[in-house]
Amino acid sequence: MRHTQFGLVILSLIAALVVPVTSPARAQEGLDAPPAMAGQAVSLLPPGNSGLVTADGQAAGTAGGGYGDNLDDQSDLYWGLEGYAGQGFADPADAVRTDTPTDGVTVYWDRFGVPAIYGDTGRDVWFGAGYAMAQIRLFLMDAVRRQGRGTFAELVGPSGVPMDVQTRTLTYSQAEYEAILASLSPEATDAVEGYVEGANAWIAELDRRPDLLPAEYTLLSTRPEPLDAIDVLASGVLITRTVASEGGGEMDNVALLRQLEEEYGVQAGRGLFTDLVWNTDEQAVTTVPREEGVFVNQPVTDADAAFQAMADYAATLPLTLTEGPGTGAYPAPSSPGLSASAATPDPGAVVAARAAEQVVAYMRALRGGSIAAAIGPGRTAEGNALLLSGPQLGYSYPSLLVELEVHGGGYDARGASVPALPTVGIGYTDRVAWALTTGYSKTIDSYIETVRGGPGELEYLHDGQWKPAECRTEDIPFREAQQGLPLGPALRSETIEVCRTVHGPIVAAEEGDGERLARSVQYQMFGREIETVEGVLAWNRARDLEDFEAAMRLVTWNENTTYADADGHIAYWHPGIHRERPVDADLRLPMPGDGSFDMGDPLPFEALPHAVDPVQGYLTNWNNKPAHGWFDGVGVGSTSRPGGAVQRVVNANRLIESRDDHTFETLQALEQEAGLQDVRAVPFVPLIVQAVAGGSPAQQAVGALLASWNGRHNDPASAPTLFAGPGGTTVDGTDGPAATVFDAVVEAITEELFGDIDSALVTRQLGVGSHVYDNSPAHNLALRILDPATSSLTPSRDYTGGRTTQQVLRDAVDRALAELTAQYGSGVLTDYRRPTAQSTVNNLTGVIGPSTTKPYQDRGSYIHVVGFDPPVPVAVLRLAGAERVQTSVLASR
Repeated sequence: MRHTQFGLVILSLIAALVVPVTSPARAQEGLDAPPAMAGQAVSLLPPGNSGLVTADGQAAGTAGGGYGDNLDDQSDLYWGLEGYAGQGFADPADAVRTDTPTDGVTVYWDRFGVPAIYGDTGRDVWFGAGYAMAQIRLFLMDAVRRQGRGTFAELVGPSGVPMDVQTRTLTYSQAEYEAILASLSPEATDAVEGYVEGANAWIAELDRRPDLLPAEYTLLSTRPEPLDAIDVLASGVLITRTVASEGGGEMDNVALLRQLEEEYGVQAGRGLFTDLVWNTDEQAVTTVPREEGVFVNQPVTDADAAFQAMADYAATLPLTLTEGPGTGAYPAPSSPGLSASAATPDPGAVVAARAAEQVVAYMRALRGGSIAAAIGPGRTAEGNALLLSGPQLGYSYPSLLVELEVHGGGYDARGASVPALPTVGIGYTDRVAWALTTGYSKTIDSYIETVRGGPGELEYLHDGQWKPAECRTEDIPFREAQQGLPLGPALRSETIEVCRTVHGPIVAAEEGDGERLARSVQYQMFGREIETVEGVLAWNRARDLEDFEAAMRLVTWNENTTYADADGHIAYWHPGIHRERPVDADLRLPMPGDGSFDMGDPLPFEALPHAVDPVQGYLTNWNNKPAHGWFDGVGVGSTSRPGGAVQRVVNANRLIESRDDHTFETLQALEQEAGLQDVRAVPFVPLIVQAVAGGSPAQQAVGALLASWNGRHNDPASAPTLFAGPGGTTVDGTDGPAATVFDAVVEAITEELFGDIDSALVTRQLGVGSHVYDNSPAHNLALRILDPATSSLTPSRDYTGGRTTQQVLRDAVDRALAELTAQYGSGVLTDYRRPTAQSTVNNLTGVIGPSTTKPYQDRGSYIHVVGFDPPVPVAVLRLAGAERVQTSVLASR
């Protein structure tokens, strides 16, 4: 009898675990409801999900009121560290507004302006998504599609022509786009066409509701035009090219290398270059642990010999190949209104011209960053899987990302996307969750071509033969401008010829018709960008690891993907198309286009960096080196930096490794804390504290101050005024003495080691982009010098001037104290409090909507945190007769 009762208890437990719980909303007749999520999730999108500022909203905001609903209602949560807005799938019963734009489609809006779209079919779902996105992000959607299509000048006037020339050069013709469209799967076709139909339905609605027209169109004296399917494809190409790929800037390295050789001699100059721009360091922090595999993207037998040969070749190249029409270096057409003799500009024209220029600058600046972490059952209190996602694409009104939720036609997903793209790009379903971070592996390469002939007759030399370049003519319409203000329709145009070689588009060339040099760029994913849409749409329908990995095989971009699911699995992939590289090439420099350096086939999916359920129990990526053996030393700017022992990801690693009982709540705390930590503290504080022990009283005081520091670059607990006031527009605060002194000491260390090197390369490699307190490549070189055990590389010269590490660090502390005393007029450490670093949050145009200043945090500009329920053990599922046997993870604890 007792066995029977025990069985009934077990069966009741199983029913509660494996049968979806009915949402309260589902019981209400005619009301949709999401599936029961196997866990919980939160999300946050500062400053808010809407980007709509109407003319009335602009007037109200300018007068001191609000600019619009949901435009700035998540700022205090974010910058005040007060929590999150989204709470998993939205319950339609709680909707503040409901739209029914067409049969089979319902859109429920929550109080933060996030739409939850329900559709009878997949096409219906994406119709609703397009309709909803156009309501809150129409102008940004227009800007994205126009930059992707190369029609930006039709919106902003002559200032947009250089960008359009670049786009037309690098992307595809109308016929090529039509072929790509025809190749889409039925699911992707429905998504693209449904999204376009929905967006156009809202644009048509604006004819009846002009009061809802975004004010940007009024400012620029134009109106939105309907989208078409190719606009969506072009937007996808834009995002994959700007956020999810890297390379093409090799000529910048050529220029810096040449400068070093001229100043320090060939060998010493090359030594400085490789010290600061290295290909691989075996001590670099990686996402894939060494025990999970070593992955090789270029099997070079003698890397130094390859570099020396390529550097000899680079020395022969004209620096004029750095810039050309395909890089955006194309003159904007002259306009009568820009004449020096023009009358005094109208104030309204000045504002509009500034808006046009700001939009161009904003769209040019698109880059990816981002943090991701997955924690497996072995490190969680409940034996479940957790995931953190924090894409970093900057702050603006509105942000580049927009949050949405989709249900129906096989889709059940919530997360973020880019306006004009019919996907939930970063997010979760009821059973799986994923995060994206830009991979920054080199997927764009420069080839130096030998060409001859003029327009329509261009040839290039390849494999010993002169071959005709593939050329076409592009007409680029643009609006006229008066006093800088774009006016009227796009009646003027520029006509250009764009050409490709076997390697790709020609972006720059020497002048003339005779034999000369040109530079082409090869995109690894050329012609295959839109395949990624197929993969992402499959993520939105995924149920388990098998589904998700199958979808990963479809994506062609280089976006690191970190994963967790309800079965207790965690995983990481470094995807994309990575072709077999010539063994005698060097990633940092351009290659000859004569055929001797052509690439081979793409590496198989299994050969790309990845890990599933690693022994260490977690996986993190913050744009760091993906795996051991993988070359990553492109070194152009703060994005493609070579991996070292300390990069920002070490803060997340340290916080994860500090405990093995993580919960949904501790992961949220970790997400916030990682954004407040000075990454440089991890390697340098212990070295400084040790070096000053036994030093002068002033040095010892610095050591004591840093030894007790919590590592935060700013600390809300000690400076609460930083976060005071809803919708505040000014940062009014300072950082603590320890953070201030430490920053000064780190700056002094770089002066002590590199101050005598007059090189733009040092300045570039000290750059960290938007990650203000990150450990730069130059800082990793400093660490290599001061603590050689942190690197597998040996510096090419003595940067210390014969001093010991202790002497260098003590000299740096003395230098820093002298500078701090001069700056603050005091010799008391507790008096040193620097102004808090700031993040400026402007509208896309710079003139419509709010403009605020917030305290700097290195957090995601969209965040979601997911905690799944503990998986059901296999034995229990089998007892219940469950159809889908899930993997047991409890046995491993």
